[in-house]
Amino acid sequence: MNIYSKYKNKIDERCNNKNVLHVRVNDIVVSDENPVFVIAEAANNHMCSIARAKEMVDKAVESGVNAIKFQTYKAEKLARKGATLYWNGKETSQLEYYSRLDKFEEEDYRELFLYANKRGIIPFSTPFDVSSAIMLNDIGVDMFKVASCDITDHRLLKCIANFNKPVIISTGASTPDEIDSAIDVFYKEGNFNIILLACMLSYPTPDKDANLRRITALKERYPWMVIGLSDHTEPDENMIIPSLAVALGAKVIEKHYTLDRTMTGSGHFFSVDPDNLKDMVNNIRLTEITLGSKELVVDKVEMAARENARRSIVADQSISKGTIITSRMLGMKRPADGLPGNMIDKVIGRAAIDDIGQDQIITLDLLD
Repeated sequence: MNIYSKYKNKIDERCNNKNVLHVRVNDIVVSDENPVFVIAEAANNHMCSIARAKEMVDKAVESGVNAIKFQTYKAEKLARKGATLYWNGKETSQLEYYSRLDKFEEEDYRELFLYANKRGIIPFSTPFDVSSAIMLNDIGVDMFKVASCDITDHRLLKCIANFNKPVIISTGASTPDEIDSAIDVFYKEGNFNIILLACMLSYPTPDKDANLRRITALKERYPWMVIGLSDHTEPDENMIIPSLAVALGAKVIEKHYTLDRTMTGSGHFFSVDPDNLKDMVNNIRLTEITLGSKELVVDKVEMAARENARRSIVADQSISKGTIITSRMLGMKRPADGLPGNMIDKVIGRAAIDDIGQDQIITLDLLD
């Protein structure tokens, strides 16, 4: 039994006659019918400096994103001593790497999140263990993120599910069964406020491996859910990839973010800087505007061109009364204030009941 069949009644009830579940984060509703929810993924690029973290908040607010996300962990709970890095810098162990970035304590997050809330941006974090998740909930975060690498940690997922707050799940390097199983953990606990993100678990992700069609695949497999993208590609000059994701239907965009891409010691090099972030948001909003409506109707902005660029049937020559009209006697000229060209068969073969001047519009009342 698939996830939808298993929870059909509860899903349909929460959809409330809409096609997709709505996920509410504070006063923002995330759904297919609302603007894209944009997240600046600050991770631990603050390098354990509250001042730098607050500056990241400030710059994120200026860019126009909806939320800023951090990562919360303790290195000793994240990696064993023998775990090596799987990205640049394999000479360093994961334990050593993450130990440099795990210095924020509860009071630091409380201060940082209070500051972000005052600035009008939603702060939240990805907890990498149960203790971190409980701490974040205790200080009142409004939503949670589950990292791709923890999608099979059902103990952590169950803990987060029971907070009954919105949750974003990244699906990088996950099989469909693993994704189904993770969703099932949350649904069993009665938490249906779930957003799925397509993701390539590669830091950075080469453009050729971005696989944005994973967005489409998730939308097809989970049509009732809000789907987005966690993008790990390096920033390009035009910041186009997140906008392509939006064009494919992503309603959440998460992008790694730093104040300075030249910094070292975290994922700065593949993150966007404040200027990139601002360009990305502007492009996303432009994409939303230009996508417009999928209805196949004549839009009001088309009316002037429709009426003046389309053509009407006219006499290409003077036609005497009683003449049987042939195709060679007729022309098609702008504007569209007479019979349209698709009515020409109703004109050809009929007799003129009066003289028709050259360039005169042909109307049915001129014909026998």
